[in-house]
Amino acid sequence: MRPVPISITVMVVLVSLSGVAKADYYRWTDAKGVTHFTDKPKTPGSQAIDFRRPTVIPVADNNRRRGDRLQGLQPDSQQNSVSATSEGKAQKRAQANAAQIAQQKTCENYADRIGNIESRLRAGGYSVSRGNRLRRDRRELTSKRAWECLRR
Repeated sequence: MRPVPISITVMVVLVSLSGVAKADYYRWTDAKGVTHFTDKPKTPGSQAIDFRRPTVIPVADNNRRRGDRLQGLQPDSQQNSVSATSEGKAQKRAQANAAQIAQQKTCENYADRIGNIESRLRAGGYSVSRGNRLRRDRRELTSKRAWECLRR
């Protein structure tokens, strides 16, 4: 007598359990108002639950629907008040100009400090540690200037 291969045994067990996997589910509420879910009807008032497949919406459609919903949420005061809009734009432009002027001053400050350090390094006469400290400061300032001013 030959032994039964394991794969055939596993297949038979899985097929026999497939009926259990397709069990019906029921919902019922007890006397205290607690809702219970089970696979066997407990009381005559239990209701069968019908599970539906989940709805799948493509991402592009979902984003388009979201945009449509958000368009309807624009406040009416912005649509009716043209002068308030123009004042707001002028104020934003003034803030942007002030920020740009502050940025230019910061960039000029970096350039001046880097130039000062370079002139001190060219003059020489420093100890090794003092020269290395100046070079380190120049590297840091150059990095900050590149990050804040030149990458735009």
